[in-house]
Amino acid sequence: MKPAIVVIPTIGAPELECAIQSVLDQTVPTDVLVVFDGPGFVRPLDLPPDALARIHTLVLPFNTGARRTARIPASQGGHWYGARVMCAAGYLINNDYAMMLDQDNWLRPDHVATCIEAIQSQPESPLQMVYALRNVHRKDGSFLCRDDCQSLGLHEGVFGHLIDTSCYFFRTDFLMDVSHFWLWGWGGDRRFLRRIIETHGKDCFAGTGRYTVHYRLGGNVTSGPERLFVEGNAMMMNARAGAIARPWAFE
Repeated sequence: MKPAIVVIPTIGAPELECAIQSVLDQTVPTDVLVVFDGPGFVRPLDLPPDALARIHTLVLPFNTGARRTARIPASQGGHWYGARVMCAAGYLINNDYAMMLDQDNWLRPDHVATCIEAIQSQPESPLQMVYALRNVHRKDGSFLCRDDCQSLGLHEGVFGHLIDTSCYFFRTDFLMDVSHFWLWGWGGDRRFLRRIIETHGKDCFAGTGRYTVHYRLGGNVTSGPERLFVEGNAMMMNARAGAIARPWAFE
């Protein structure tokens, strides 16, 4: 068993292989668990045999992403995007560390290594999770910009506190304690962070300061437009005129 595992909830998006390969390419050997959200979404993976041998797969007996529980407003129907898979993820794995990766995102090769280094950096006051920063890409994978206005954690971007789902990295025992916080549809990552802060405070996590997550626009109908990031970055830089330009970043 490897130290860390990346869980990818999926409905078989064309970009899935890119996400998987980025896990297999990590500088720290890392497990990958691909969870097909219902048998109707299972498809062969277009990867070489040696790569396929390193991939764990799980097929759920029915789709969970289009359904809701009584706790969730009807307006959230069809907008779960793997949330219920993420609720279960902490209980399905045995690795020391875990993260979730959206099916159309991918990771820089040193992502897991830098996250483990960051989470182990405070032995006197142990962190329970860390988060990485992200690069924003167009649907075709071409680079747009760094995200310096949205997923900044406690540095509060232009729309308030946010850590994108794919940017979280957990100690597995902590993930098991908080997995149920994912029980929401679209926008659940923002609600997840708020509940973490409410129940565990702000000292249980920190940012790696590194842009090691690649975020792809156009993954669903709620995906933000390019101008959201371009204009948002400009707003953040203007607001910080005369101060440290990016206090959230180490690179």
